[in-house]
Amino acid sequence: MTQVTRSSRWRVWHRWLSLIFGVQMVLWSISGAYMVFFDLDYIHGDHLVQEITQPIPASTSVATIDEVLNAHPHTQSVTLESLWYDGRQQAVYKLTGHNGEQLINATTLAPISFDEADIEALATRYYALPEPKVESVVYLTDNPPTELNPALLPIWQVNFDDFGSTSLYLSESTGEMLVKRHTFWRGFDIFWMIHIMDYDERVDIETWWLQAFIFGTFILMITGAVLLVYTISFKRKPKGGAA
Repeated sequence: MTQVTRSSRWRVWHRWLSLIFGVQMVLWSISGAYMVFFDLDYIHGDHLVQEITQPIPASTSVATIDEVLNAHPHTQSVTLESLWYDGRQQAVYKLTGHNGEQLINATTLAPISFDEADIEALATRYYALPEPKVESVVYLTDNPPTELNPALLPIWQVNFDDFGSTSLYLSESTGEMLVKRHTFWRGFDIFWMIHIMDYDERVDIETWWLQAFIFGTFILMITGAVLLVYTISFKRKPKGGAA
């Protein structure tokens, strides 16, 4: 078998491997560039929200812990907090127990629940950009968007009409902001999915797809290296001719 024939066979393999694995290499480059060039804090949406906790005035009259525990005997922990609720800042107790978290009025011990107007007011206060424009408020109980962990359901989703199509997700029981999403985070999520080749949960960095394509790219590199050697050897071969 001549050197040219061997080179031709390696070239065929290299072309097919380039067709199969080369596209994914380009996608790895593009997705990697997106994740490197954008600041991670920006991707997380830290610029979209602000802290809304305010100190409780010293003159505020609140029930004692003993009174709280007598009214809610199964409580495991009690935290005194400040919350914007019903159009004003109020002192509340956050109770944690076997059934999750609950808020009660720190003075009257009455349970606190949130309706759509309360959630919209809270989300607007969390929102850090000027002139917040709420597009919709949705109470999610099932079929969450892919950007949200289903374990957080039920939850309130507040969507803003802004450049990044911001969505804030607030707890149904405490009004606490649990998740923030925007267009550039969603883009990052898609590129991360492409980069690790986990098209389902987007968390597994050891998928068989990823391992197979990494192995394939090594073979592609080997065929390219062999072709390079053949090309250099062919160019160095002396040309025949009359003396």
